[in-house]
Amino acid sequence: MGQMLRALKLIWLAGSVLFLSSVLAQTAEHSAESIASALRAEQFDRALDLLQAALQKFPSNGQLWTMQGVAYAGKGQRKEALTSFRRALKIFPDNVPALQGTAQIDYDAGNPEGISVIEHLLRLRPNDLTSHGMLAILEFQQSQCSKAVPHFDKAEPLFKSQLPALHAYATCLVKLKRFQEAANVLQKALVLNPNDPRERQVLSSVQLIAHQAQAAISTLDPLLSAGPDAQILELASAAYEERHDTEKAVDALRRAILLDPQNVQLYVDFAAISATHQSFQVGINVVNDGINLQPKAAPLYFARGVLYVQLRKRTPLIPANH
Repeated sequence: MGQMLRALKLIWLAGSVLFLSSVLAQTAEHSAESIASALRAEQFDRALDLLQAALQKFPSNGQLWTMQGVAYAGKGQRKEALTSFRRALKIFPDNVPALQGTAQIDYDAGNPEGISVIEHLLRLRPNDLTSHGMLAILEFQQSQCSKAVPHFDKAEPLFKSQLPALHAYATCLVKLKRFQEAANVLQKALVLNPNDPRERQVLSSVQLIAHQAQAAISTLDPLLSAGPDAQILELASAAYEERHDTEKAVDALRRAILLDPQNVQLYVDFAAISATHQSFQVGINVVNDGINLQPKAAPLYFARGVLYVQLRKRTPLIPANH
């Protein structure tokens, strides 16, 4: 999101300089040019000195108050910057640079009051990507994903190199059960961070929920080749089973259990596969191993009970070689 913040700062300064042309008719040209020059050079103390004198002469000039807000913001004095921007907005509520300055400060603070400010900006400039991006993040932070996603969509070009923003976008899509779109966004995040196992794990999980089993396996392949942990093997097992490759699904779960024998969920997963393929005794044997290690784990007794109820004299489809 740093790119977005830098872009807005440039907009502020550019907007201030543009507004300065309307101030020239009311103030001494030399003074106005000096203020603009100081802002462009980020000489904020000098700009404030010049603005103090100008505002004494023209206290109702919203552009001057806006530039004072920019100068204070440049110094990191957010309270003073907000006061200046709000003074400018009282004079002219549609003052775009003042709205942008207020929005930026609220955004940096994660202040939900910034939402209404940015909505005002978008009424004036409905195609501004920066405003859409900031609004998306603020609404995401307020758990308003149904409102945030349309703005994420419009601001996507800004986010293509921003991992936190892509993660927020994907999280909202998952909450809205738009799993295919979430997987597409997370794929972009993986391109930015291909060596992060967690990135691959999250993407493959969403791909699996979206019934993209082969894509999930492809995402996991580098991890499976590099000595996976039990969590990765459990995820791979689910993907293999979704792809109807039961042999690999069972093998992955067996390996996961060997790596993490105290993990109750792995035995429950194995019981589920055993029940699906009517290999009840195999499942019972594996669950018994889990009960020996975790004698107080209620889910294991429940899983074993289900398998006992379903047990019939059949040839198991999973070799009983555990």
